[in-house]
Amino acid sequence: MRLTAALSDPEQRGKAVLAFCVLAGLATVAFYALLRPSPANTFGVFYLAAKASMSGPVDYRTPYGLYVYTPVTLLFFYPYVLAFDQSTALLVHRVLSVCLALGFGVVLARFLRREIGLSGRDQVLVAAFACASLYPVVDVVLGGIEIVLGAALGIGWIALERRRDGWGGVAWALASLFKVFPSLWGLYMLRAQRLRAVVAAVVAGAGATILGVAIFGLNAYLRYFHTVTTGRIRLFKFAGGASPDNEMVTPVRPLAQIFPHVAPTVWPPVIFVVVALLLGFVYLRVPTDELTDRATLLLATVIAITFVMPTSQDLDMYYLYAPLVVVLLTERRNRIHAVYSIGTVIYMLDFSQNELRPLLAHLGLSHVGIMAVADPFLRFATMPLYGLFVLFAAILLRALRSDYRANPLSVLE
Repeated sequence: MRLTAALSDPEQRGKAVLAFCVLAGLATVAFYALLRPSPANTFGVFYLAAKASMSGPVDYRTPYGLYVYTPVTLLFFYPYVLAFDQSTALLVHRVLSVCLALGFGVVLARFLRREIGLSGRDQVLVAAFACASLYPVVDVVLGGIEIVLGAALGIGWIALERRRDGWGGVAWALASLFKVFPSLWGLYMLRAQRLRAVVAAVVAGAGATILGVAIFGLNAYLRYFHTVTTGRIRLFKFAGGASPDNEMVTPVRPLAQIFPHVAPTVWPPVIFVVVALLLGFVYLRVPTDELTDRATLLLATVIAITFVMPTSQDLDMYYLYAPLVVVLLTERRNRIHAVYSIGTVIYMLDFSQNELRPLLAHLGLSHVGIMAVADPFLRFATMPLYGLFVLFAAILLRALRSDYRANPLSVLE
């Protein structure tokens, strides 16, 4: 009875969801330790691409896969190459990633202490969510870069909230140099009428790009765009359905199975139009008066961009962390918060057949019956994608129930 009463309260439910996410992260640590002690890592892509660029033209193709970030970002990995061999560099990168995730969590927790009076125990919970839930754990294990980008984007938003627009714009611009699509987060800056941040982001991004051209040459950038557009956007994987091993988080996946005879290249423009209309509706209905409102708008922006980009993948889910934590701890509309909570739990259960089968075998369970149910569900969409659908539904419900009646042109004034 006490647990039921606690979960019926949005504030307590939000904390319970964050605690669940931390437990999911600890379970992920156990999974890797017991069932996948030597997983393949993506850090080799960064290390080898940076090493090759030191003695010749930028080589985007490495034995570990494609290097799909702009040439200037290679400078970020030069210290690893200059100071360490590849295996040691991976270890150092993992340690630094943990420290950065923890630092991001502390910044986020202190921000919420200032804004909503978060208690010391709850600050620990927020910090633990940022560094020990599923997505940062996986990113650390794989040696990825998403913690760096997610922390930059989250801290940039906090800078905007503290009226440090210049720093916020620069943080977002630097993050966008790695994966270009986060630059579309600038839509939030426009909606929030933070034009100084937009200017700072444009100046920082342009300056870094000019630096990259000066160091690596214009041809490196031309080859980069060719590599990304021809090798990174892999819509052909969805032809006639979807591979159950495909971890790309895009609505193209379920659409390709509902309409298997339609070419997958048809769907990105359709998704763009639908998502743009829905995001525009949210922008017009949700004000920017309260912290919860602004977190809702930012979360809507991040999810919308994730839907639109056919290259979105599960590790990109770390970008949601800052606004997601805020809506979980500040949204007081009970039904809307309940939908947010359900979406977060689903979004945090990032597993596919590749993880479920060995887990069931390790537990000694007969997996035939379980997989007969789970396989079609996991084939149709990834767990993060299901979670994003539910989270976006909560945002639309929030917009529908808003009493905001702004002039549609007021956001441009």
